Amino acid sequence: MTSPGGSEPREKLLVNLTADLRRDLRIRAAEHGLNMQDAAALALAMWYETTDAPDAETRGARSWGVFLPAGGPERFAAECESRQVTKVQGMAQAIRVWLDAHPSPTTRVVAQPVKRILIGNQKGGVGKTFVALGLAQALAEMGLRVLLVDYDAQQHLTERLRISGLPEGGDSLLTHMLGEAKKHPARSLVAVPHERFQGRLHVFPATTDAFLMDARLALLQVGRDTCLQRALAPLEGNYDVILLDGPPNLGLAMDLGINYVQRRPGELMDHSGVLMPVWSDRSSFKAYDMLNTQIETHCRMTGATVDQLGFVVNAYDSRKGVITRGFYDGWNGLTTPGVLATLKDSIEGREASDLQIPLFEHAPECEQAHVFRTLAKELAA
Repeated sequence: MTSPGGSEPREKLLVNLTADLRRDLRIRAAEHGLNMQDAAALALAMWYETTDAPDAETRGARSWGVFLPAGGPERFAAECESRQVTKVQGMAQAIRVWLDAHPSPTTRVVAQPVKRILIGNQKGGVGKTFVALGLAQALAEMGLRVLLVDYDAQQHLTERLRISGLPEGGDSLLTHMLGEAKKHPARSLVAVPHERFQGRLHVFPATTDAFLMDARLALLQVGRDTCLQRALAPLEGNYDVILLDGPPNLGLAMDLGINYVQRRPGELMDHSGVLMPVWSDRSSFKAYDMLNTQIETHCRMTGATVDQLGFVVNAYDSRKGVITRGFYDGWNGLTTPGVLATLKDSIEGREASDLQIPLFEHAPECEQAHVFRTLAKELAA
């Protein structure tokens, strides 16, 4: 979770939690129509009433933050001391008790709008396109209908899928945003043909006019802030997830992408938002600082709520030395948002990019593909 949300005063609790419990809590909360922080508060309430909660697995737990009603962190700490358990063990027990008492329902309790995720970072070369492609493939493989929007003027995503351009009669994303398109946006989409995705993965290709996006949109006098939403709105009913491969800058296009993934009325926290690929280096921390400032400024100026879904640490190699490991620990020390996945440097990923073959076709059982599957399972909640 990335913000307290709601009008009730809340206080942040910092505690270590295993990745498995974090994912299970997030998924189950969404299935029951709850925000993750509310599910955590309910889990603690159940734990307080459970005197014989069994020990829970805590190996590999990493720092995690949750916002609880005022006084919640203090009460939790006191209860852990009374039971003579660590806060790590206490939270793990509480979540396990709640999960056991709330199995997955057959249908989602609260209907949600299409999930919208912006893969964003103003720093180039950190793997935005690679993460967008890998996540889209994993989501499509698990049965979801996915639209992947190449929102980067450099067109890396379009090229890596060997898409030559727009289909005949298709209009570019920019013309749809400007209200100049002549055809329905569905005419602009290309289906990824590989059998693994069963026709569920479609791409809105980038074109050369994307280089003019900021300049042309700056001249738009009416409806500029929502022009991306209007362009994609006719497509939303056909998809479960819309992914935007964001531009490597903090310009107007990025602002519009941030606005598009803002939380809509009735939408659960972290259902949509910004997913941030980073490297274990100093420049990535600076880049995130700038992106975070842009998101906060946008929310302050527009009144929007934009959830930061978390970080994907890309191309990590612990053998690069103590400094690289130190920066990696720095990312894992952040709690809201936190690290959702780590992609280790891998020859399969580099080969897939160079050969312009989807990773799930080139090396479907490689470690990176399995990381994307785990990430997709969590974000699909």
